Amino acid sequence: MDRPGFEEVLFSLRAMRRLKPDPVPEQDLRFIVEAATQAATGENRQRWGFVVVTDAELRRRVAEVYLEIATSRVRPSAEGETAATDPAELKVYRNAWRFAQRIDRVPALIVCCARGPRPDDVTWTSTYYGSLYPAVQNLMLAARYRGLGTVLTTLHLIEEPRIKRILEIPDEMNTEAIIPVGYPEGRFARPLRAPAAEVTHWERWGQHR
Repeated sequence: MDRPGFEEVLFSLRAMRRLKPDPVPEQDLRFIVEAATQAATGENRQRWGFVVVTDAELRRRVAEVYLEIATSRVRPSAEGETAATDPAELKVYRNAWRFAQRIDRVPALIVCCARGPRPDDVTWTSTYYGSLYPAVQNLMLAARYRGLGTVLTTLHLIEEPRIKRILEIPDEMNTEAIIPVGYPEGRFARPLRAPAAEVTHWERWGQHR
């Protein structure tokens, strides 16, 4: 199978919420987690941990919690029961609600963890999350390279203790993201973004080229 080049991977990574139920080969899951562990990490502490969930019963239990949260927190806005009227905001809620109803079909969930406690100091907060999210991005880019779709989700944090009990994650580890992984039903394409020139300032804020 031909693999995409670096530029194609970088410029076609997008949130994929419609994923096929087809199993993902274990070697691909191992590859994308290994790619995650090559990311930068403060003081090389490597406080991360990754729980790869492919067992059908465990996935079902995690999905059950996720859907329960989404039913109370996402569905009302998705179905117009709240004051949300902005079209872009409504689209986000509707996509999130549709995904929550399908998450039980996703063949693999990767729970990205960081050793705690979660900080309350602004500098340490930046270091704490800055030592995990580069790994998450590596993971998602590596999945794209292997033709797999992903989306970064954090809704589970509302019921994090339940997720940790299901997966027997120790108290000292925090579950900062869940990355569903599977073959996409849609196609990879460049995401819609404002031109980089609009957010690039040269030498001083407000100076564009």
